[in-house]
Amino acid sequence: MASVLVVEDNPEHQAVIAEVVRRLGHTATLAGDGREGLAAAIAARPDLVVADVDMPHLDGIRMCRALREHPVTATVPVVLITAYLPPGDTSLASAEADAVVPKPFSVKELSETLRTCLESPPPRHDPAFTEALLRSLDAGVVACDLDGRLVVINQAVRDFFGDESLGVPARDWAERFGLRRHDGTPLPPDEVALYRALGGEELRHDGVLAHDRQGRRRWFAINARPVRDASGNILGAVAAVHDVTAEHHQHQYERCKTEVLKALVHAPDADRAGTEVLRAISGELGWPYLRLWLVDPVTDRLRPAATHLAEGAPQIGLPQVLGRGEGLAGACWQSGEPIWVPDLGAPDLPVAAEAEHYRAAVAVPVRSADNVIGVLSSFTVEHQEPDPALTVLLSGIAGHIGGYLERRRAEELSNQLAASIGEYIALVGHELRTPLTSIGTYTDLIAEEDDTTTVGEVRELLGVIERNNARLRSLVERLLDLSALEAGHAQLTIGDVDLTAVITEALPDAPIRTDLPARLVIPGDRARLRQVAENLIGNAVKYSPDGATVHVGLTADDDAAVLTVSDAGIGIPSGERDRLFARLYRATNARHSGIPGAGLGLALSRTIVELHRGTITLSGNDAGGTIATVRLPRRSGTSGPAHPGHRDGTLGSRH
Repeated sequence: MASVLVVEDNPEHQAVIAEVVRRLGHTATLAGDGREGLAAAIAARPDLVVADVDMPHLDGIRMCRALREHPVTATVPVVLITAYLPPGDTSLASAEADAVVPKPFSVKELSETLRTCLESPPPRHDPAFTEALLRSLDAGVVACDLDGRLVVINQAVRDFFGDESLGVPARDWAERFGLRRHDGTPLPPDEVALYRALGGEELRHDGVLAHDRQGRRRWFAINARPVRDASGNILGAVAAVHDVTAEHHQHQYERCKTEVLKALVHAPDADRAGTEVLRAISGELGWPYLRLWLVDPVTDRLRPAATHLAEGAPQIGLPQVLGRGEGLAGACWQSGEPIWVPDLGAPDLPVAAEAEHYRAAVAVPVRSADNVIGVLSSFTVEHQEPDPALTVLLSGIAGHIGGYLERRRAEELSNQLAASIGEYIALVGHELRTPLTSIGTYTDLIAEEDDTTTVGEVRELLGVIERNNARLRSLVERLLDLSALEAGHAQLTIGDVDLTAVITEALPDAPIRTDLPARLVIPGDRARLRQVAENLIGNAVKYSPDGATVHVGLTADDDAAVLTVSDAGIGIPSGERDRLFARLYRATNARHSGIPGAGLGLALSRTIVELHRGTITLSGNDAGGTIATVRLPRRSGTSGPAHPGHRDGTLGSRH
């Protein structure tokens, strides 16, 4: 004897259907509408459901779909009776009913249909089919009884949490599997969705974060509701678990991109921009260690430009300099392609051993047009398989960084050029008019002398004219030399140069404290490098008070030689450092000191250093005065013809 649930809002039709069921030898349970019928079916699973299509509260099609979605009633055969829709209507087919009986129907027709569904049920009534159905669902399905014991758990959930999850009560899942909210905060046991459903709540899209057995993070949206009998009493709870990791990552990546763009827009300078970009990536993606490497133009090596370490994250003892192919960043630089390292514990990896506290890493190249100018590398303590969407995001961020650096350089050059044109004209006028005034006025004085005046009487006047003439000649010669170097008309003569000997020859008769190696050979133009040394050391001596000692130091590593000249002189006025090294520009305190100078020595020095593919900077000395620093490449091939003129905001000149 089978149990048949009759769901029909028309009393007369309900009675005749129930009579047909009884004549077939089965018991009939009656429900007056779709909502009541659904609750009755879930509370006490029938062997067959006969339902009208057109009913209040919940029509027969929607009720049938709800029965198919519920794990308790998913395999119960359903017969739909319709006067509203023709049997071939697509909505009837979508409800997945086992049979459709149109109205008006005869007793014989209805009897044959019910007998067929009860005596020859579809394959889905087989328990093996039920198990296969639950296993094939993309969504996870779990159900528990009134005591919180799991009675249904499909394969999708078991694959994630393990087969032992079936024996874990609903309330213990948060602690047992380390469940968290979507924001990463711990999930209290009383907030587990299935457990809350036992208390009568109906939950939709409840967010849960969990880690699979490989340590990978997954985000889930859970729909849960209580299971009730016909009287509304709670018999248990059921939950559908949907993996929304892809959707979460999409929103996460969009937020990350937005925060990175904000950081680049509001950063006052390149150094701050790098720091803020790494902080934004770490905050949005949860990567605890990030480093931005940029190619050093002097040494042609990668050097760290910015590093972000999240609070409490382990430090990584990465080298401060990387060549092509060295370490993760060097390998990325060499290949010009993103590199993923899912398992840092695997052998033969292009990553430093000091990253042993981390599980995975990724590096993407930072490009400027077709050139790789840096690398963005990230490390995480969690397992991370290569993610194409994340690769696209990080590559896009690296592209924004490269574009930002190029725009900053272009803007700085444009601003300096715009500011320097008028200033240069004014400075040239000043430097020419001053000696010309002396020459002209002293010539006038000589011309006004009596014809009987002897040369001896005007010799002093002639001396003034001679000195200013020599000053003009020197000014013109140095301007022409500088222009020839910048235009490429004057070429460097490159050879092996002992920089120690060059500096020693450039030392004047003044108190100089030196710290020089016995010998330091670099590729370069000996005569031009001596010009640089003479200008820097002479500048330091000239602007230092009497009795003060100038310090000249020379150090080197495998890649670069570093010359430093420090003094305790008048220093550089605040706000003028970014204007130094412009042709003919002298700092205000130098112009009014009475110390002679044309403002070309350091401009010429900068051009010579840049032609050697080096850098020159001026900074303040803690003890007062100025420190000039020159970095020159030691390896052959990094020096050679170059185009000077790339300005740095820290560069400038005093004389």
